[in-house]
Amino acid sequence: MIPKFKIFSSFFVFKSAFKAIKIEKIAIFSLVCLLVGCSFQQSAPRKLVTTTTEAATIESSNEVEFINLSATNGEKKPVISLLLEVNYPKAEKLSLRGHKLESEDFPFIKHVGSTLTYLDLSECNLNAIPLEVAGVGALKTIYLSDNNIKELNAEFYSLDKLTYINLDRNSLTNLPEGIAGLKSLKWLRLNNNKLSSLPADIVELKNIKRLYLNKNDFTEIPEEIKQMTSLEELSLGGNKITEFPEWLCEMPNLKRIDLYGNPIKNVPDKIFEMPSLSTLVMDNCLLDNDRKLEINKKLTDKRIKFIF
Repeated sequence: MIPKFKIFSSFFVFKSAFKAIKIEKIAIFSLVCLLVGCSFQQSAPRKLVTTTTEAATIESSNEVEFINLSATNGEKKPVISLLLEVNYPKAEKLSLRGHKLESEDFPFIKHVGSTLTYLDLSECNLNAIPLEVAGVGALKTIYLSDNNIKELNAEFYSLDKLTYINLDRNSLTNLPEGIAGLKSLKWLRLNNNKLSSLPADIVELKNIKRLYLNKNDFTEIPEEIKQMTSLEELSLGGNKITEFPEWLCEMPNLKRIDLYGNPIKNVPDKIFEMPSLSTLVMDNCLLDNDRKLEINKKLTDKRIKFIF
């Protein structure tokens, strides 16, 4: 028979241990809640002080953070020149989308100071990137789509904090050397231009994740891309590419390849060995039906989506 004092002693030890475990669990739970709470708090976007008219922008010049003067009718607002009269020390975002801008309008950009990180000059009837833009050294995002830009000036390449560039639907025929200056670039959109090659120093963009070159004049996948090992998405749809090079299958981080609408007749078997690939888009290419079915089966077995 077990003595009573031993039973009580064991019970006391068990109870103490249980309490300790309970307290520890509560502490861990509280810590997790605190961390999650902090995470949620950090992820919540900060609402910027925004103005949408010239009058309000001038009146709130010392406080405004997002100057949103996008035009809906494609006409230049007559009082943009009035904005030159004051400075905007807290401005982070500026949109002049849709205005028919002229060169004398761009000194306005200088008045936003060094705080501007976002600039939208889409649909502004531009033939070139204004030189004043290069003076906005903190710029991270720029939209220049739907203009008539024919070339990039060397000054533009000095914007080494840019992470996103949208130059879709312009008239670019080539990219001059010097693009390596955009060392922070992660996302480059050049769809619907007239490009047929890439500059050699584009391989020095070590942070680039997404490259969009749809609907240009490429007849082959540029070999420079081979050295852009950080790429996760590559789009070259709607070009005149005839071959799918084996080296493309050796890119370690490539998750999505989009080659729709090219006259490509085959895909190398190495495609099945790509470690990160999740989506291959090749609809409206020249693969025969048997090869399509074979590729589809093998990629489906690896849980890779094949659009053909």
